[in-house]
Amino acid sequence: MTDPGAPRWRFPRRLSAISLAALAVRIGYTLVVGPRLSVGFDALWYELQAGTLAAGHGYVDPDAFYRTGTAVATANFPPLWPALLAAANRLGVDTELGYALVGAVVGTVTVPVAALIGRRVAGPAVGLVAAALVALSPALVAADGSLMADSLYVLALALATLAALRAQSLPTPGRFALMGVTLGVAALARSDALIVAPVLVAATAWAAREPVGRRRVALGGLALAGTVAVVLPWSVLASVRLGSPVVVSSNSASLLEGANCATTYAGDLLGAWDPGCLVETRRPGVREADWAGAARAAGLAHALDHPGRLPVVVAVRVLRAWGLWAPLQQARLDVDETRHRDWQVGSWVAGLALSAVALPGAVLLARRAGRAAAPLAAVVGGSTVVVALSWGNPRFLLAAVPALAVSAATTIVVTVSGVAEGRHRLDAGRAPGARRWRPPTRTPSRRPG
Repeated sequence: MTDPGAPRWRFPRRLSAISLAALAVRIGYTLVVGPRLSVGFDALWYELQAGTLAAGHGYVDPDAFYRTGTAVATANFPPLWPALLAAANRLGVDTELGYALVGAVVGTVTVPVAALIGRRVAGPAVGLVAAALVALSPALVAADGSLMADSLYVLALALATLAALRAQSLPTPGRFALMGVTLGVAALARSDALIVAPVLVAATAWAAREPVGRRRVALGGLALAGTVAVVLPWSVLASVRLGSPVVVSSNSASLLEGANCATTYAGDLLGAWDPGCLVETRRPGVREADWAGAARAAGLAHALDHPGRLPVVVAVRVLRAWGLWAPLQQARLDVDETRHRDWQVGSWVAGLALSAVALPGAVLLARRAGRAAAPLAAVVGGSTVVVALSWGNPRFLLAAVPALAVSAATTIVVTVSGVAEGRHRLDAGRAPGARRWRPPTRTPSRRPG
């Protein structure tokens, strides 16, 4: 799978071309498809929150601030993406189009990171093919133009995966700490990273080459300490301002409330999320800390009151996210997340194709790279756990796309290499000047009498 004899300059030059193509695709999507998108609640919140931050008002509830001028502290969403948009706002980028282009740039950076992951695991050819798959992924293109935090989260988790691969190949405290810090940054973009983090850290410590026993545990603990060190200052600040404990954000409460109710445990919305179930979060005049606690309690209570339904609900959540359950309905639901229905249908088809091609590549990586590929499997597995604990949204699997792209690239490179090697052997077996080999034509046999 590797090609050590290839000139080194080819990789950066080709990767630059792929990255520029990725940026062009994302800008094209923003300019052509973007005007036809309905801006969803999350995207609108990020946009307005960026405005309050840029104006110096801090993390305050945009709805209350722009309606009444009242500054009410909020931690409804993680802080990093609105902070990045606020920085762009201070530079003069203060429109929906401008924010979408920021997402396009951030998403483009994921392309070279995916290439570096692929090169480290299986060589430069796999890295370049993985970069091309990420560059052209319809799901990632849509995410990067959605004004939502997904593009930043996918990039941060890809960087954490690269850091994990470096840590498992040379397990030093510094490398494990860097992985943990990167996971902390990912958590400040999307709180999903807090679920993926222990899975990735455990897989990396297990796959590390030299340390055994307690040293593996110590390195894993150091990585998780790095994650906590990054998240803790924001958690303390948000908890003090809201007067109630906050880990990263409050919106996990509405997620639980909308994903665990009668309509999402049976019927057409099985395994999905129903905004009609949001009761506690819609009570007017209630503090964020109070409605978050009540909503979280309501969701958990419904789940605990229906333990017999949980296996079915969790299974359907996973099937939904992987595109194996009601995909056309899911494409309609995705419209509320600043997506275009027809584009989401195409994303579903492309996602199934990527997963199908990635499967044999994952087997090849497991056989040839061994434990070195464990961080890739951890990201895919950890993202699937996020789906199982929340609801069947394909968006929650976006962070697994770079890992799937590396596996799919492995399948493609090995297949193409195998065909080329077969042709080379065939040509090498011909004598100089001989005619090209042709398969023998079958002639009818003559039977006696």
